[in-house]
Order: sequence, then structure tokens, then C-alpha cells
Amino acid sequence: MTDESSKTAQNSIPGKPFKKGDPRINRRGRPTTFGGLRELAQQIAHEKAKKKDGTVITADGHALTIAEAILRQWAVSQNPKLQQLFIEVSYGKVPNVTQLVGAAGGPVQIVGSMGVELAATLSRLSDEALAEIIAAAESAERSAGVGAAPSAELHDRELSEV
Repeated sequence: MTDESSKTAQNSIPGKPFKKGDPRINRRGRPTTFGGLRELAQQIAHEKAKKKDGTVITADGHALTIAEAILRQWAVSQNPKLQQLFIEVSYGKVPNVTQLVGAAGGPVQIVGSMGVELAATLSRLSDEALAEIIAAAESAERSAGVGAAPSAELHDRELSEV
């Protein structure tokens, strides 16, 4: 009975197991990028653009590629998103700068339990520890090229008021 059950288990394995040197083995693994798809898309983009009846689309006396036809379509589109995409392809994407400021352009106020915990933690630090934190932040700002750092006198005055 055990011989029959083991034969049944062997027969239930789908496909043939790999053997040494089997060409079906994918030694390089799954591709990390979709380079093949990109390559195919670029080949298609370089083909001549054709109308529904099969005639080649021309502009200014030369045959258009599919990529050129798409870009020309985007350039004259009434859809603002397509116009934006055309400009971004042509001149590059506009940087999206994120700047956090508080009300009326002032500092950001921390509100809520996190702010209370942070204030409580900072109140337990010595003046020397706070000065070290401020100096490290100013150094990081200078090395990152972020505006002029406030003077040390201002920080000393603020620390003495706490």
C-alpha cells in the first residue's frame, strides 16, 4: 500500500523536474526592469504613423513617426494635461518645491499631543544640550545651502528666557 501511495505522489508532480544543464532554468532570475517592453515601445514609436486607410501621415514634407504624431497631437490638444505632458517632454519637468510655513508665513506651530510631548522633552534638556542641537542644525543648514542661519546671540537670548 505504501508503494502505491508513493507512486501516486510522484505522478501528481506537474511537469518534469530540472536536470543539470537544463535550458529551461532561468539562471538570471526575473528581470528587475521592464527593459524588453520599453525596447518594444521604442521600436513602435519609430515606425511610420499611418491613417486608418493605411496611408502614411506626413507633415512639412516628411513622414511622421508614431512618437512625432503623438507629440504633435499633444501640442495642439485642448486637454491641459496633454499640453503639460508635451511641455515636460520638451523642456523637462518643472521642479515641485514643497515649503512648510505656518500662518502668515511664520514658523510652523506644533499642536496636539506630539507637540506637548516634544515641548516637555525639550524643557528637560540643559542649556548646553539645546545649544549643541542648535549648532548642529545651523551646521546642517549651512552645508545644505539653506539660507542664512540666525545668529548665536538670538539663540542665547531665547535660551535664557526659557
